Amino acid sequence: MSPAASLNGSYHASCASDQEESSFLKRIRALHWVRLGLAFLALGISISIIACEVVPYRHYRSTSAYESVGLYLWPLNFDLRPTIALLACGCVIAFLSLLFIIVALLPSPHSHIRRVNMAAVATSASGFIVALVGLIFAIYLPGSSYPNDFDSVETLHSWTCKWKRSHDLPVGFSNNDETVSPVPAQFARDCSATYAAFILLGFLIGLEIIMGVAAGVGTWLELSVAKQRGQDQYHLEKVETTFKQHR
Repeated sequence: MSPAASLNGSYHASCASDQEESSFLKRIRALHWVRLGLAFLALGISISIIACEVVPYRHYRSTSAYESVGLYLWPLNFDLRPTIALLACGCVIAFLSLLFIIVALLPSPHSHIRRVNMAAVATSASGFIVALVGLIFAIYLPGSSYPNDFDSVETLHSWTCKWKRSHDLPVGFSNNDETVSPVPAQFARDCSATYAAFILLGFLIGLEIIMGVAAGVGTWLELSVAKQRGQDQYHLEKVETTFKQHR
């Protein structure tokens, strides 16, 4: 049985009015596709974050080995944790989004409205927390340390963008009493890629908030119709009891 069928007509028998049941199923069906669209969008954005960060990360790993021959491209106060945090954030949210898509599209002979609602709440809450932690590491660098001769740290983004700005000047141009020297061409690419990953992370946080709202709406609809069904069942049992007493 298709997922749409399990959302449409296989919910347990109810005493609620046909009009209320029909309205509930229409809203749930529309919400189902909205949440699926948000999940696919979150999956695409998280994969984009991974793609944007993995290329500069591989460049760092390959060039950091040059220090053994006296070629230092990266500073002593370098902190790679923001890049690791964004990569981990993208991987976790991609997994959560894929998990929700599987749960939502998994065929079932019975209704799985409650299961999909619970999956939406769990994945949106987890995704928001993961994205927020990634943003904190990217901006504030909690617990960062650096050598005594430095008063701050450099990240993959800040260091490559610093050299990118100097690379925009002519070679040999004096800027603040410092002569600009040639820099690796890939630094400009790494700067743009890490900046794009950070912007995408901001979009991802907003998307997880919207997904959480949609999950909350689905749960509210389910609880509302369950309450109405309970009231209708109570009235029906009361009518049946009254009918039996007058027989």
